[in-house]
Amino acid sequence: MSLPGRDLQQAPYPAQDRCLLSLVPSHATSDCGQSIRLSEVVLRSNGLNSRNPTLSSVSWSFSTQDSTHPDLTELRRIVQLRFNVTDAYVDEHGIPNFRVNREAAKDKFKALIGDLKPLQLSASVRPDSDQLLIRIFQRIQARRSNPFINAVLMFATIGTILFASYSLTYSMDPQVLKTVFGHLNLNIQIAMFAGSIFGIIALHESGHKLAAWNHRMDSTLPYFIPGPPPFGTFGAVISLKSPPANRDQLFDLGFSGPAVGFIATMAVAIISVLTAPLVPEAQVQSLVSQGLLSVQVWPKTPLLMMLLSYLDIRAVPPGQTLVLTQVAFAAEIGALITFLNIVPAWQLDGGHIMRAALGPKGHRIATGIGLVGLAIAGYWPFALLILIMMFTRGGLTGVEPLDDVSSLSKGRKVLFVLAIAVLVLCFMMF
Repeated sequence: MSLPGRDLQQAPYPAQDRCLLSLVPSHATSDCGQSIRLSEVVLRSNGLNSRNPTLSSVSWSFSTQDSTHPDLTELRRIVQLRFNVTDAYVDEHGIPNFRVNREAAKDKFKALIGDLKPLQLSASVRPDSDQLLIRIFQRIQARRSNPFINAVLMFATIGTILFASYSLTYSMDPQVLKTVFGHLNLNIQIAMFAGSIFGIIALHESGHKLAAWNHRMDSTLPYFIPGPPPFGTFGAVISLKSPPANRDQLFDLGFSGPAVGFIATMAVAIISVLTAPLVPEAQVQSLVSQGLLSVQVWPKTPLLMMLLSYLDIRAVPPGQTLVLTQVAFAAEIGALITFLNIVPAWQLDGGHIMRAALGPKGHRIATGIGLVGLAIAGYWPFALLILIMMFTRGGLTGVEPLDDVSSLSKGRKVLFVLAIAVLVLCFMMF
């Protein structure tokens, strides 16, 4: 996601078919001896009120019109291939539960998911006292997406970004156009701004797409969102159709977009310096005194841009000044997009990172800090939007991976620190 706007929900049991990293709940109700509908699969439990560890006394099976699923005994055998099962029963919702010995579960659970996939089943694992509890449930068939819609939105967004770039360029004071852009091709400047904005957003989404592909998770093409000037877009979203298997995957899905977007933003910022026109200092001072040019300083401009200004990227002759054009503005927009996405709140990219690194409690605390920070920085409408979405779509809960037992890998803990650094470098006041 480049700008927040996903359909994000959380389910008691992880499922599929949702916007990036979100889960669609499966609804199940249960009465003894009655059929229970869960994700369009009928689960029948005969003579079962609640937990019953005696397999021989339980008759339980998946049943659909065109396929046969393993019974509880067969499911236990499958789980037993990876874990030491100490107990098995069907809960009040008709969900098969297996208690297993507590051990390092990350690799074994991923293998179990692979064992269940051909059967159109999936599983979750959670701590259960001094043991682990594995639940097995039906995989929801992902709805097919129409790539024609993605293409139409992409070309529409390219058009609105070009229009925004044109409007921005020709809304400048004629004196600025003559002094700063007099020796530049304005059409090239318009194309550079539009290409920079679109490129940053597209690369941000490609980061999410690459992470999903790397973890063999189904996902759609990006849905670009056209918008009015001065940006010409509200960003883009992709829809993932399978849940993250563990915290590592959840972290990768959250971190990949901002990381790639940050690299793209740095590249655009460097290009803006290399292509900026040189203007005599006297003329620059005249434009500044008239309020036609301004000197941006942190926190009104990202710390990233300030640090780049100290690097010897381009030599400036005495008596000349580099005047950054709208390409630098595109870099600032890229930094803003990255900042708003990596804010540690709810189900934004930064929220996923915090949920993966710190768990449910740490995620809730980070969400509170993130929302307060947004309001203080002047982004209170965005903070309010997140609050509205939180209370209409499941509260503070973050996205839960199927395996919420295994901790984040050591390498990703290092990347977590890097994510905080990206947040600081891209921060800017409204």
